[in-house]
Amino acid sequence: MSKYVVMGRPRAGSLIAEFLLTAANVEYEFKNISTEEAQQDQFKRISPFSKIPVLLCPDGQTIFETVAIVIHLVEKFPQLAPQSATSERNLLWQYLAMIQTSIYIGYHRQFYSHRYAPKDAAEEVGILAARDREAAYIYINNKLNPYVLGKNKSAVDYYLYMVTRWDPGLEKLLSDKGNLESFVTLMKNDDAVKKVLLSHKL
Repeated sequence: MSKYVVMGRPRAGSLIAEFLLTAANVEYEFKNISTEEAQQDQFKRISPFSKIPVLLCPDGQTIFETVAIVIHLVEKFPQLAPQSATSERNLLWQYLAMIQTSIYIGYHRQFYSHRYAPKDAAEEVGILAARDREAAYIYINNKLNPYVLGKNKSAVDYYLYMVTRWDPGLEKLLSDKGNLESFVTLMKNDDAVKKVLLSHKL
């Protein structure tokens, strides 16, 4: 294999792999995986829990789990993050973990709450997920200046922008978060973001 292959769906978590590879000016191929294909044995041999995204690397390595893919790309392409073993790099990992556990998973827990609790408790699970997600957004909003780590854009900014795209009430989310609203506008105009979204006609 001579280049990366991103396996996913245009509106899903695979966007982060595409954003980062494009930002690093790395050629890749996108392979759409439908929900039906994800359940097939052939795909399960690559991603045992039928999850996307999956990143197939030029050296033959296969990486699944979104955060693992981000870590790989940050380590592979240093232009995507602050220098290794610095306080800024530690902050990148901190925010990446926060976005993953409170926001990314929060959307999943809200939209698919029936997978996390019995029917009579599913609504409460969704409500709690939305509360935790809002708390994380408020915290991040207060730190943005204008990017997550300050003046310099990094991988975590692409991650944050991706998850904001999933919010069904984005206008309401941004209505009382001025820094986050400005951030979303900045990222919409990012060259890598525009190129990837255009490729999927989004």
